[in-house]
Amino acid sequence: LDNPYLSTQARQILTDTFLASTVNPNTGAAFTDTVVNGVVTVTAAQKLATQRAQISAGTFRFSLRRNWTDFGTRDEEITRETYRAVIGARGEFNDDWNYEVFANYGEHKEKNLIKGNVNIQRYLLGVDTTRDANGNIVCRSKLPGNDPLSYVYGTPLSAGDDPRLAADVAACVPINPFGEGSVSQAARDYVLVDSLATGKITQLNIGGYVAGDTSEFFNLPGGPVAFSLGAEYRRETLKYDLDDLTQEGYAFYNAIPSFDSPAFEVKEVYGEIQLPLLRDETLAHELTLRANGRISEYKGGAGTTYTYGGEIMWKPIEDIGFRGTYARAVRAPNLADLYSAQGQNFAPGFADPCSTDNLATGSANRLANCTAAGRPTGYNYRYSSSLEILSGGNANLKAEKSDSYTVGVLLEPRFIPGLSLSADYYTITVDDVITAPTAQQIANACYDLPDINNNPFCALFERAGPGGGPRGEVEFQILEGSLIQISQNYAKLKARGIDAQLDYRYTDGDWTFTFGGLYTRVLQRDEFLNPADPTFKNRILGELGDPKNQVNVNLSAKYKNVTFGYQFRWIDKMYLNTYEDFNELNGLPPQNLDYAPVQKYPSVAYVDIRAAVDVSEGFNFYAGIDNVFNRKPPFGATGVGGGTGIYDNRGQYFYAGVVAKF
Repeated sequence: LDNPYLSTQARQILTDTFLASTVNPNTGAAFTDTVVNGVVTVTAAQKLATQRAQISAGTFRFSLRRNWTDFGTRDEEITRETYRAVIGARGEFNDDWNYEVFANYGEHKEKNLIKGNVNIQRYLLGVDTTRDANGNIVCRSKLPGNDPLSYVYGTPLSAGDDPRLAADVAACVPINPFGEGSVSQAARDYVLVDSLATGKITQLNIGGYVAGDTSEFFNLPGGPVAFSLGAEYRRETLKYDLDDLTQEGYAFYNAIPSFDSPAFEVKEVYGEIQLPLLRDETLAHELTLRANGRISEYKGGAGTTYTYGGEIMWKPIEDIGFRGTYARAVRAPNLADLYSAQGQNFAPGFADPCSTDNLATGSANRLANCTAAGRPTGYNYRYSSSLEILSGGNANLKAEKSDSYTVGVLLEPRFIPGLSLSADYYTITVDDVITAPTAQQIANACYDLPDINNNPFCALFERAGPGGGPRGEVEFQILEGSLIQISQNYAKLKARGIDAQLDYRYTDGDWTFTFGGLYTRVLQRDEFLNPADPTFKNRILGELGDPKNQVNVNLSAKYKNVTFGYQFRWIDKMYLNTYEDFNELNGLPPQNLDYAPVQKYPSVAYVDIRAAVDVSEGFNFYAGIDNVFNRKPPFGATGVGGGTGIYDNRGQYFYAGVVAKF
């Protein structure tokens, strides 16, 4: 309140307003007694009296929120360079066998110059101003008797821990935080800094295969056996580096450490075989088996993995076929998953699930679990800025594994040439899923799952004790920088659904008509994210970004060298927030029936049209309109993230272009 740039009138208005308040003006939180071992050490009334004394003395600090347009735009100038070299040989032998060997090396470099970054330590020194003996406005840190704190180390200048603090104090320029355009050029020069980030990725890929069939020396009743055998070696490196100022945590960018991991290496052998058991027999127009397998040896946590699969195709007659497949697949953790160093990050928009405002927005377990964790009565901390967290890799990750099954039918009736109709049912289960839950998901899962005592999410962050935290956290608040967000092998994912496709092509003289229709019906889309409770389900199906039903239809008509196209896309209704808000799940009642006046985004349909003309064999002109009826994302959805990317956010979109081949 004693800031010298604050006018007398403004200071008096703020002083009167703060003195009239019975809560902390910066947080809106009511004062509560501090209790240590059952004894009240500081009463709420004493805390209020201390605040009012600071206000009257002019030493009370109040929060000022401002968009610092005076500092100019923080911009990024990115240069990317990619190189690739390939050498190989391919050929044929034994009439019906072929081979290929190759070596492929690629390199990607990136340089990112961040212009107009803010040195936070200098900013904090610059906005802490006072008047010197001559009445001039100066940085408070320059006056005798002041011992400013390091933004990074939290220790005073006199401790000598911060190698930059003394120079920053000596160069300090006072900053006027009040009024647009109040920042001087000298202050901008003092605060702003250009940061530099560089990165490099390389990949070496060497492999070869031989493929063919046994037609010259062995045939099954349905024909020769076809096969493919091969081997491959891959080596990848990844490096990332930021300037020292940013890495040390002074710049208005996360304090991201350098990343230079061990090389990622994998050796693989693989094979595939096709067995045509029968052909043109009674009730066996075709009976074919296919099988494949791959053995991969990863340098690092994934170790040796096996992928394999098989397929059967049976056509009792030419018009109809039945097929079934099974596949085991893996996804090994990549370099970033494994070796990214834990570094500073932030969770914007974070809301403490144990605050009074949020207790009713979680599961029926939340209140009891927050109470069991030691939540003080009346605790209602609200975040005015992002929660600081730590994020990074996990060298103990293992490979994800998935099992998928499909069964389907294919109709190609001879009496309707050009018509094809197929329908397939699939089920997919992914185990040991590699995922990094968000900070909000971690905190929510700690208190929303049934058993807080055996919940691995609760071990990923710490809360302040009765005396508060070292960075000014109030009692029970999550400690800044304590929440760890790393990739882990979290439980499993399950999906089931039906895909149906209809294709038809008809030609009559100079006319050619084509029709393609795809209908997708998802039956299950669930996440099981807690290894300690693998039956607790998070239903994704029907939520924003994951509709139950989708339809896509494509029509085209071509007359000589002119083609007209039409596309229709339909997306089913989806919940505004979560399925659990409005439905029973996991034996729990609906969690938030009054989340919004409406439960679902409405279904949406898009129409696109296109025309093209083949002017000559090497020249084509095309034009079209996407989203003909100018459908916008519904209910204020942005169409760019949080699941809303499923909607078109451009509105009606015209385009035209040419293709020329020389």
